[in-house]
Amino acid sequence: MAKQEFKRHSETKDLLFQMAKRYQLKKLEDIVGDENSLLFEKDVYICLQNIVEASLSGGDVLESLKNAKNVYNSPVFAVNPQKGIFQIKTVPDFEKAISDMEKFSNCFKLNAYSIVNTFLALIEAQVTGFDLGDLYQKGVRHIGDLIKDALSKNPNWDEKTLTDSNPVLIIPIGAAGTGKSTFYKELSNVVNISCDNVRYLLFKDFGPCFSSWESCLAWWTVNQLTDHYIGKGYNVFYNGVNTDMEYRSPITMENPNPLYAGMPYNIKLVYFEPPARLTPEELKELKSINLWATPVDKVDFTSLSPNVLKIMGLIKNNFERTMARTREISEGKKQQDPFDVLYSVPAAIVKLFVEQSFEKPSGKNVIIVPRKEIPDEDKRAEFYRKYAKKVLGRA
Repeated sequence: MAKQEFKRHSETKDLLFQMAKRYQLKKLEDIVGDENSLLFEKDVYICLQNIVEASLSGGDVLESLKNAKNVYNSPVFAVNPQKGIFQIKTVPDFEKAISDMEKFSNCFKLNAYSIVNTFLALIEAQVTGFDLGDLYQKGVRHIGDLIKDALSKNPNWDEKTLTDSNPVLIIPIGAAGTGKSTFYKELSNVVNISCDNVRYLLFKDFGPCFSSWESCLAWWTVNQLTDHYIGKGYNVFYNGVNTDMEYRSPITMENPNPLYAGMPYNIKLVYFEPPARLTPEELKELKSINLWATPVDKVDFTSLSPNVLKIMGLIKNNFERTMARTREISEGKKQQDPFDVLYSVPAAIVKLFVEQSFEKPSGKNVIIVPRKEIPDEDKRAEFYRKYAKKVLGRA
């Protein structure tokens, strides 16, 4: 990706310096003061800088905010850019955002990335007409309901042992269909903080639309809930695809860059092996299939090598199964489960996650769950239960 050229770099940095000085955040001050910092390549900073640029450009700021783009050159505040629909309610108040950081000062004990991300979330909430505190409280009520539901329905849960003196943040890594959901069911007393569930809870009136502002606020809420429940002693299942190492590094610190350093969590990475191992040539073959240009049901499967055929079969089956379930929900034949929300994700996105999932994480905190086809439901549950106990230190 080409390096961004910023028009309002000094003004954006000055806002971050103001915040760092006000709250005595030396780690943030050092990051912003380093012109070669990784921060300036990340989406969180690029969105912030482009919002600052739109706000200082003169003229109609609300109109200028439509041109604020993220790292992928997509409009930050779009709902449906093709139809010209944006979620822009008011101009940002940067001074108020700096002042409001005190309400979410828990991020100060985390890393510099988390601090900048909270600042961006405050600004995007202003522009889109939301209140971060309200979003967070909705999330807390949702997780409270989830815990009550699990205690009443899941025999693996026990109210007497809900919390732990050294709680674990469990981060599953694997594409759709690799066993993450089955594995979670075997975890006892572990709170499922899912971005899909949170996004639907907060933004179902928008589709959800999966635009930049919506993703920022949804993931901010997920991270805020994670910090809250870990702090209360709950084990947490950080439920996302998490296949991209750089994308998950703000939490996992797998990239040891100072931008990410300082997360105080007991983290376990659980890697779910894909159904086949691909050679570099086979992975190249998989990546050459363009599901944006060719629908998955139109791909010539007869021309694929055996391992790539197996992976593409997984992608096709997962996409079709998800589409069928979401269709039943939209037609009223089934109800959306608030604790296991299902979206119809484009097959091309599913494929991207699968491609990323071949990069296996390493380290002492990594647990590998091998791929096994186990038709028997009880035996499959027993298999995953063994790894669930290992993750929680109960093996």
